[in-house]
Amino acid sequence: MRPYYLRLNANGYYVVSFTNKETGTRTNYKSTHTKNYDEALQLAMTWYTNGAPAKQKRKPDYDSAFDFENLLNRLTFDEAQTLYEKLCSKFRFEGAPTPVQSVAPTPIVEAEPVKAAPVEEPAPKKKVVMVHKKNALADSGLLPEDVAQKVYEPLNPDCTIKLCEFLRNFWTPEKSEYIQNKRAHKKSIGDYHCKEMRGMVDRYWMPFFGEEFTVGELSEQYLEDFLQELANFRHLKGATINHARTCGATGLKWLKNKGVIHSNPMANVEAFSKSDATPRGIPSEKEIKQLYELDWDNEVMYLAFNLSAFSGLRPGEISGLQVRDIDFDNDLITIRHSWHRTGFLKSTKTNLIRKVLVAHNIIIRLLAQAQRCPNANEESFVFWSKANDYNPFLPQYYDDGFFDALHKIGVSEEERKERNIDFYSLRHFCATYLANMTDMRNVQAILGHTTPAMTKHYADHMTDEHFNSIREIFELCRDNILQNVA
Repeated sequence: MRPYYLRLNANGYYVVSFTNKETGTRTNYKSTHTKNYDEALQLAMTWYTNGAPAKQKRKPDYDSAFDFENLLNRLTFDEAQTLYEKLCSKFRFEGAPTPVQSVAPTPIVEAEPVKAAPVEEPAPKKKVVMVHKKNALADSGLLPEDVAQKVYEPLNPDCTIKLCEFLRNFWTPEKSEYIQNKRAHKKSIGDYHCKEMRGMVDRYWMPFFGEEFTVGELSEQYLEDFLQELANFRHLKGATINHARTCGATGLKWLKNKGVIHSNPMANVEAFSKSDATPRGIPSEKEIKQLYELDWDNEVMYLAFNLSAFSGLRPGEISGLQVRDIDFDNDLITIRHSWHRTGFLKSTKTNLIRKVLVAHNIIIRLLAQAQRCPNANEESFVFWSKANDYNPFLPQYYDDGFFDALHKIGVSEEERKERNIDFYSLRHFCATYLANMTDMRNVQAILGHTTPAMTKHYADHMTDEHFNSIREIFELCRDNILQNVA
């Protein structure tokens, strides 16, 4: 329950309403007599602590005398004539003199400009796409050339649909029956995900296959060569290659289901292993302290940093945080949801609802951030997006701001990439530091990083005494980081 609600009235002044802790009811809105948000917030907190002053009768702060002289000096002839006509119409003046009509100025006839000879514009340059070689098996010498070429024979020679053009349209919501049908069945396929898939077509599929290559020409070996190209020559990680594979596999499966092709060339093409992923690095304690003391120019990023580094929230959980999740009196937030990177609200990664301890000054600033939303209410998002204040920032938004902050404390981009540090590293830092201070049961309870069987165990056995002990550990860890690092 929020202690107070702050909003703008029709005149642009901030008004505040307080919540009764015992009854849950709210008082009438009282004006703070200021249009400055920070002043209004400070006043609201003071009133909440010390009580609001008694209502005073407002005195008029204006002079009813009208400055006719100033008005007359500013009016042009046309504006004066318009004003005169409107006054006569509204007040129905009798015998009002007819205003003097202005004399139209003599028109100036301009000579026709000399027409220059038309200049032919050069034809736009056609985008050149470098199509890579697609007969790696034939070149390898493993099989005789005539045998190897049979492996590349088209599986669906009657299908003349251009491959890359089809994939672009397939991942365009306005053109794709697949996406429209999924959304009609309430299955989430966000616009961001569709944009990512179209990017995969342009970055990976187009350079390999080109504009003219058709779906009918595809074979399993062509697709194997394509994925090997991404691994061996583009040096992409297994996870990225699998995303590129999914981009095409989903579309080809849909064509097979629709009967457009009789054989799916991707059906037997294996996905890549993700074991080649580089282990994620974490910032040092010294770097965390430097980041905490940094003069952040983005309030959203400062708050997100604190929630991840000191409370262990995932990026999606930060974005999914709603006003109703903040417990002002107990310095707690409840993690109920996560905002998916493709743009929808879902349950947390482990389907676990948990309470997390947050420093009191951060709680106050979280509420202040939430109040800035034009449509602030109990279910609005704390980290609301300026592009659409009904939705929060996407989880990947925090990476760029975090990278800028690392640069400011002396961590170069080259070093960051070498250490593989990103915003999610802050959660790993929190987990690592807590693990050195307490047992794994407490760490799992704080971070919500449990198996389904253990989730029920925690729900049944998390007593107030246990939670208070976690509070002490949490506060001790925070104090150690911020005070003891040289």
